[in-house]
Amino acid sequence: MEIYNLKCPNCGATLSTDVKNNRAKCEYCGNEFVISDGSDTAVKQPDDKDNVKTTDNNGQGESERESLKPVSAASQEKKKKSRAKDFLIVFCIIAAGLVLSLMFDKEKPQDIVPATDLHRFFMELDPNSTPSQAEALAKKHNLHFFKIEKAVNTADTNTLYYKIAKTNETALNKKGEHGETVEIEFDATRNNALMWAVYSDPEHIVSRAILFRYGTYYSLSTDKSHQKDVTGYYFYNNSLRSNPDSKNTGLPYLKCADAKEALKKIYTYKK
Repeated sequence: MEIYNLKCPNCGATLSTDVKNNRAKCEYCGNEFVISDGSDTAVKQPDDKDNVKTTDNNGQGESERESLKPVSAASQEKKKKSRAKDFLIVFCIIAAGLVLSLMFDKEKPQDIVPATDLHRFFMELDPNSTPSQAEALAKKHNLHFFKIEKAVNTADTNTLYYKIAKTNETALNKKGEHGETVEIEFDATRNNALMWAVYSDPEHIVSRAILFRYGTYYSLSTDKSHQKDVTGYYFYNNSLRSNPDSKNTGLPYLKCADAKEALKKIYTYKK
């Protein structure tokens, strides 16, 4: 026998009846009712398992959680695509900046001074230095100081010629680690006064940085009669010389403010 809990339509009280008799009477208001054979009148208490959403510990319905899963996955995929797009945009901006920098800033000066001990030596060399003072300066920077003997039959037998280098082999024109040198000439007829000093690097063989006081260094001294004072620092590059057919004959050197400027032009100059 099955028992159904029914509500009295008159007072709302709960009714109890035997299904087989098809009759019910409200104990509160006294009304009697006939129960039909159909199931529309019989109201069965809802089963929690059938009608109540299963909840987890967080209070979220299982059906709700199932419906949210596809939305969450789509959101994550969208975020991934957005991050990839942002990364691509940033990469393109950086790449464009590098390309523009190479295109419009090819001759940006390189601040290489003082990068080596020979750079430091050249910058600290005084125009009034004697051979002993130049040698002391070379030792200060752990450089090798060598006197190079001139041939007896040369016109400049009264000059003292020295080379300053990182290794003995370089200074003596032998096979060495590096050919970077500073060459100095002193005038034996003027109490060994410094005439000129030249910094050179084999990687930039056509260019020189010169500390010129007087004497002869290629065509630098040829302009002596036209200038009151040629003492100072110069950047020398033979490509600066004008074409012989040109009316305006250029000189293969440029006057510089100091040793640092002369050295930097070696590494940045382009005709």
